[in-house]
Amino acid sequence: MIDSKGRPIELGDEIGKGGEGSVFEVNGRSMLAVKIYHQKPLSEDQITKLETMTTQWSQSLESISAWPHSLVFDTQSKRPCGLLMPKIVGTRQLHELYGSTNRRLYFPEAHWHHMVLAARNVAAAFQAFHAAGIVVGDVNQGNLMVDETMRVRMIDCDSFQITNGEKTYFCPVGTPHFTPPELQGMNLRDVCRTQNHDAFGMAVLIFHLLFVGRHPFAGRYRGRGEMTIVKAIAERRFAFSKHRAETLVEPPPASLQITDLPPKVSALFEAAFRADVENGDERPSAGQWIAELETLIKQRTSCSFDSAHVYYTGLRGCPWCRIEDEGGPAFFIDSGGATMISPQRLELLDERIQELQVKAFPELNLKRLDLPEIPPLKKLGNMPKRQRVDLAAWVLGVSCVLAVAGIWHGGALVAGAIGAVGSCGYLLLNEKAKGRRQWVDEKMTILGDKQEKLLKVVRGVAASHAERDQAFGTSVEELKVEIDHYHAEGEDLKKVLKLHSGVQKQDFLRKHLIRDSFGDIRGLKRAMVPMLESFGIDSAQDINRLNLLGIPNIHPGLLMELLNWRASIEKMYKFKPSHGVTFQAMKQAEELTTHRFKLSQARKVLMAATRLNSLSESGKLELNRAFQHFEALAEQWRGVAKQLCNFQSSRYRVERIINHSAAVLLGFAIGVPVASLLLFFMFR
Repeated sequence: MIDSKGRPIELGDEIGKGGEGSVFEVNGRSMLAVKIYHQKPLSEDQITKLETMTTQWSQSLESISAWPHSLVFDTQSKRPCGLLMPKIVGTRQLHELYGSTNRRLYFPEAHWHHMVLAARNVAAAFQAFHAAGIVVGDVNQGNLMVDETMRVRMIDCDSFQITNGEKTYFCPVGTPHFTPPELQGMNLRDVCRTQNHDAFGMAVLIFHLLFVGRHPFAGRYRGRGEMTIVKAIAERRFAFSKHRAETLVEPPPASLQITDLPPKVSALFEAAFRADVENGDERPSAGQWIAELETLIKQRTSCSFDSAHVYYTGLRGCPWCRIEDEGGPAFFIDSGGATMISPQRLELLDERIQELQVKAFPELNLKRLDLPEIPPLKKLGNMPKRQRVDLAAWVLGVSCVLAVAGIWHGGALVAGAIGAVGSCGYLLLNEKAKGRRQWVDEKMTILGDKQEKLLKVVRGVAASHAERDQAFGTSVEELKVEIDHYHAEGEDLKKVLKLHSGVQKQDFLRKHLIRDSFGDIRGLKRAMVPMLESFGIDSAQDINRLNLLGIPNIHPGLLMELLNWRASIEKMYKFKPSHGVTFQAMKQAEELTTHRFKLSQARKVLMAATRLNSLSESGKLELNRAFQHFEALAEQWRGVAKQLCNFQSSRYRVERIINHSAAVLLGFAIGVPVASLLLFFMFR
């Protein structure tokens, strides 16, 4: 390989591989890397775009990205085959900073103000690109790298949208969870992105950092049906919004709230995520974010109880303590590796557990699902004027009476038979008579179809409610077991060793992230991972039935697959016992372990109770939605039934009975005379 100046390039070890190409070290040039594209030769458009990028290189762009210095050429074909660019070292992907599990591994000293600083630097990177006329386009957490100083740099810059004079090279791809509402579902290959589009993805990244891995559109939907993150984005349902009466989405439990931030920062998030761009709304720019985040960094304070808790100074109390005391996780832990444990905190948690009450699952009121009945016919004060159809029906009725009288008198039978056949023929062929029969048939068919739908709804509601009620009852029993575990006392040496084994096992399970293993879990799609993470499910350690309670879009089958995956990870664990432990050290370890167990168990119980109460509330909502759906269908049925009742009430009784259908007409016209004839011969 050679660069654009003809200097030789010797490829070293491969340091990365993606869909488009592989990245290698450059032997003898430790600060550079080479990206070689898989597909060769490159198209003329692609070459021109890459050449444009190299001419736009600046020190400013290199300070925030792996911006290419030069094209790389194959020495045999003399054609471009890759890019020479800065080597990004000493960094991790951005999600490893805001994800609690990875942060403890790779950024153990990072607290919330570090997240704010990283968010500020994300905004600064976007500002630099936008100032250079560059649109990122495919914004996602995988393209941003962060180091221990919270410096942020972007990679894979060759996918950005670049403009050269009048020619714009579009960004052909996008990540749905970072794509703004107006672009959701579009083929992005031919879409000219704007800074306003970038502003949405940038705000999602900033939200991820400030809200410690939560996605701004992941929450519990209070409307009808399921609400995925992508659908929520398309409908601008910001889960943490102050306007929940409009969004109908509740944020996940154990989360920072929008009111835990300065009002101006909250307003920026509202503007970014609820902007109606089609009506001219503009999202906050990178410069606006920089200004407010820099102010927030200065407006921070530390918790008097736990120094690892840093938060906005304008709050009355520590939000991280609030989250932990409500049963949420410890998002930030001092470098010692454990959250603060004190008798006072355990007493507070103990009081909360003593006062714990779980709401009952709502009962199904079957009376609200009773099928409607056809209303009785009305007696009209003024009946319409008789028509020929009514007279023909009357004649058919009288003829049938004559035919019956013909059992004793032959002349009456003949007269009745002639009258019946004639009037029947008229009613069968007359358009108005046929119209009445067809109209009634159509309405009865509609009523039958709608009644089938109503029955299907009733069966579905009953089955679904029974299933959810049973699952809720099982979860309540599991919660009672966990409460019993919390109250357990008198751990002996064997239990202490077992608990130590449990600590090791937890550390082992935490290292197996769902994000890295979702392909091994049947039925789990990449798009579901942010929802799990937003509800605090990052790793195998977080997976258990109680933790998975009530997470949107996690159905029983997928729940079983997640539990099976955790079980497969557990099988790989091997306990490593400690040696040389003194009796005194063992006693101290027992006390500390017991406190940690109590703390962890209390949080597990409180969070499970919170989710059970949430499930109870969502059960009520589901029932109300089901009742509303049933009532809407029933009202449609009643509307048709009312039309039928009004129509039938306006018909004379004889005509309504006789002209019911062609079969009934023939029954009267042929059946009655024939039966009378048979009886006539029998009695002779």
